[in-house]
Amino acid sequence: MLLSWAAAVLSLASIAEGQSFRRLGTCPTLGCVLPPDQTDFLAGQYFDIRLEVHAPVNGSEARGRPTPDTAFTFAIAKKGRRPQSAAALFKIAEPPLERWNFTWYEDYFALDAKTPSLVNVASKIYRRVALYEPGDYTATLTYNNGSTTTASWLVRDLVQVKKTKNIVLFIGSRMTTNMISAARLIAHKIVNGRYQSRLQMDQFPVLGHQMTHSIDSFITDSANSATALYSGHKSTVNALGVYRDSSPSPFDDPRFESIAEIFQRLTRGGVGIVSTAFIADATPAAFTAHTSDRGQYGPVVDSFLNGATNYTWVNWTGPDVLFGGGAEQFLPGRTSYRGQDYYKLFAGKGYNVVLNNTALSSTPNNAKTLGIFSTSNMPVWLDRNVYKRNLNRGNSPDGKKANATDVPGLKQMTLKAIDILNARHRKEGWFLMSEAASIDKQMHALDYDRALGDLLELDDTVKNTFAKLKQLGSDKETLVLVTADHGHGFDVAGSVDTKYLNAQTTDRRKRDAIGTYMESGLSQYVIPGAPQDTSSLQFSEGAAFPANWDPRYTLFSAVGANPDHRENYQVHKDGPRTPAVNSTAKDDDYIVNYKDAVTGFLVNGTLPVDNSQGVHSLTDVPVFAEGPCQELFG
Repeated sequence: MLLSWAAAVLSLASIAEGQSFRRLGTCPTLGCVLPPDQTDFLAGQYFDIRLEVHAPVNGSEARGRPTPDTAFTFAIAKKGRRPQSAAALFKIAEPPLERWNFTWYEDYFALDAKTPSLVNVASKIYRRVALYEPGDYTATLTYNNGSTTTASWLVRDLVQVKKTKNIVLFIGSRMTTNMISAARLIAHKIVNGRYQSRLQMDQFPVLGHQMTHSIDSFITDSANSATALYSGHKSTVNALGVYRDSSPSPFDDPRFESIAEIFQRLTRGGVGIVSTAFIADATPAAFTAHTSDRGQYGPVVDSFLNGATNYTWVNWTGPDVLFGGGAEQFLPGRTSYRGQDYYKLFAGKGYNVVLNNTALSSTPNNAKTLGIFSTSNMPVWLDRNVYKRNLNRGNSPDGKKANATDVPGLKQMTLKAIDILNARHRKEGWFLMSEAASIDKQMHALDYDRALGDLLELDDTVKNTFAKLKQLGSDKETLVLVTADHGHGFDVAGSVDTKYLNAQTTDRRKRDAIGTYMESGLSQYVIPGAPQDTSSLQFSEGAAFPANWDPRYTLFSAVGANPDHRENYQVHKDGPRTPAVNSTAKDDDYIVNYKDAVTGFLVNGTLPVDNSQGVHSLTDVPVFAEGPCQELFG
């Protein structure tokens, strides 16, 4: 009875540890196996194995054994076979023992009291191994006089016959079904309850949904979610291409191969990476970076060119196409990796380097191409096409601090990428990822107009991609996927009479301008009007964008988690929003930005006060598929 009670207490302690703070998210016991339990691999997919034995010195898990067991053993067994040591199975030398310690907070009370728990660690790591036989495997770590941690691994067969030659993967960062519904509403006309035209996404033959949670938390970030999309391995928030271990270095965590690395290694096919974000951002970075810290932007850029170099890994020869923003990581100086000039380094490895849309359109299709078109994130669709004065940001990619005005959009970058990949790898096939990054970035800033503008640009890009593939004769051999890496708690619940709202003098009266149910009316964005600054509207032929971005009646839209801010439900003509500002120079304590939405009413925040923007949410995200193998995604 006493042993049962003790086991129950330890079980409850483990559950409590697994919530807001974790000693190591994938390791509920004191013995850790990475990759952890329930991991799937492709046959022949390279990965590392990290073993850790933890010895808590203090805190609820301390058991009076502050020195970790260094005599631990590790064995792997395929179902139906006898276990073998990892060194014997992989025919490699036993790796050296490593030791370190780390601290963590068990809960918010410990954080407030600044009383961390100390853990001593003994560890080993087996680098670049692979399991080639499909089937079920059991990996067992034995430590502390017979304690065991077991991980069940599934190795999936790698189909030898290619079922599709090319893949285009579009990622609408943070794009949820609710956002797609809102974009459709503002860009497509309704007559008597029926849309007269549809989004390109509405016309896909297959629609599925995917869950986005992390390996150790149910809300994800872009690094971990992109890692999962490109490798089939869930990981931890902020991690790129690795399982996060407890070591102090962000570069020695156990790795696993991405789809780009596998595809290039096995087929010599082409790889293209396109994003409207700074190119070292998480979604593009997850193709080649292997680090537990997504903020290592300089090393990320180096990994695009050289692959992972600090430990033996795959022979990565660079993507055929790399398009995006983030010139500060390429220009020589304090923000580039080791101060190097990455424009010159890419050029030295045979890349054409282009810095504006004019050069992009004219560059030949037969050479690898690096296109960096601004510092930081690229300008959003709404500012490039409607409120062009917001392009005066001193963000030119050449370091001269001029304005980046000759900037391609997602469509121009994607279509050029297809031309280059098709010219260079028509025989072998190719893989292209194209990310509409600022759907996410503008949703973070509660700038719904700019987010929806970029979502509509994505839809227009998808439409033009199908036309391009048909023109090239590649439409029947190319799988086109559109999905998101995670969601956001956005929705529309009615309309707002902004003229009436602005005329009221109190916050409570301003809220009377919101119309719900019958009073929501119909979308005014599709009715041509005479708002300010629309003389420069330029849309591609056949594209569906709002005719009027500043109607009197706008969307009553919101997110489920936000900082303190004001809301007037009108387009922000002077550039992307900054809804909250820091009230102190020392600690993060965000309050309403008095310069933002000044005619609106106060919306009390629901997030901790150190949050300046909205955050990701749990929602599933859609998956649209058309082409060979489309049935696998429904």
